[in-house]
Amino acid sequence: MNNRKGIQTSLVPLIMTICLYVVFYSRIQSKPTSAGFWFILLMGIAIGLTVSRFFDWLKDRDKKS
Repeated sequence: MNNRKGIQTSLVPLIMTICLYVVFYSRIQSKPTSAGFWFILLMGIAIGLTVSRFFDWLKDRDKKS
């Protein structure tokens, strides 16, 4: 399996989560028993994953230079 650490790869989870949020915006409620709560949680996880992959990408890019 390839080890992809490009900037595009790091943005995929965040973009997919934002797209799902936009599509289902009218149905989202932020109660813990509804799916909106899980969208908000997923958005936080996606942002954290994107930030960590972005910094990994920067670190690898600096090593190659």
